[in-house]
Parts: sequence; C-alpha cells; structure tokens
Amino acid sequence: MQPKKQSNAPYWPILPSAIALAGIMLFIFASFGPPASSSGFVTTLKGFFMQFAPEYAAGKAHYRMMPGPGSWLMAFVLGMALGGFVGGRTFSREIEDVPQIWRERFGAGRLKRFGSAFLGGFLILFGARLAGGCTLGLFLSGATQLSLSGLYFGAVIFAVAMLTARLLYKRRRSTS
Repeated sequence: MQPKKQSNAPYWPILPSAIALAGIMLFIFASFGPPASSSGFVTTLKGFFMQFAPEYAAGKAHYRMMPGPGSWLMAFVLGMALGGFVGGRTFSREIEDVPQIWRERFGAGRLKRFGSAFLGGFLILFGARLAGGCTLGLFLSGATQLSLSGLYFGAVIFAVAMLTARLLYKRRRSTS
C-alpha cells in the first residue's frame, strides 16, 4: 500500500470541487424545483408568524411565496453548516482563525477579526437584500441558470472582494 500523497495546495482540487458543487445544484433543481437559497430563516420566521400572528403572515407577499417551516430550505441551510464542518475537518491544512496576512496588518486579536468578518457578511447580505435576492440564491442559482443578474452579481462580488482586499491589506504584487 502506497502512502497517501501529500499536497501542498491550500485548497481542495478544483475539478472534484466543481463536480461536487454542480452535483448539489443539479440535485436541488431536479428534486425540489426552486433554486438554492439560504433564506431558510425566513421560513422559520414565517412559521413563527403563522403561529402567533397568522393575519400578518398571510398579508405579506414575501411570506406567501416562501414555503413554511420544515421545508427543504431549512435542510439546505443546515446542510451548509454540516458541509462546512466536514470540509473544515477534512482540509489538508490546519485552519487558522486569524490568518497570517490579517495578523501582519491588524494584529492577532480574534475579536477584531470576527467582528470584521461579521460586518463584511452583513454588508454583503444587506446589499443583496436591497437588490431583492439573497447572496446564495442570486449568485449560485442565478449563475447556474446563466441569468444575467446572477452572472452580473457574481462579477461584482468578485471585483469588490478584490478591491476590498487590496485596500485592507495594502500589499503589492511581488515582481520577483
């Protein structure tokens, strides 16, 4: 038996990862119909309002179009958390809470790192909700259907992410 080949690549191989993502998207479209969405908390909120304020839930168009609690959306959100956990445990390198590039620029404090990550996530969520979608639904589901809005959102997200990283870390590309 040959020893397991060690890889220095920091990420999972792109081809199996792309095939796995495509398989998940195909499964979702084939089995559930609606595109992938992380709006599972809305279905839970709808369940809360249906229990305690049914007139309110019935009067809101957004709640009428969302499936109720127990739908696949909640399973999808829980599956993302489970997938993240499994992915983190099977990663070939140890995952750092505070990456080296962050420590060099802002220090080793976890609170500042986590607070900044939360703020960044909130801003992207806020922008996506202003546009009438969620980040996952608009980018992953929209791009896999080749919708212009999904492709445009993905391009803008990556462009802003690169610009933000350039501004935050102020690191120039090595010329050597």
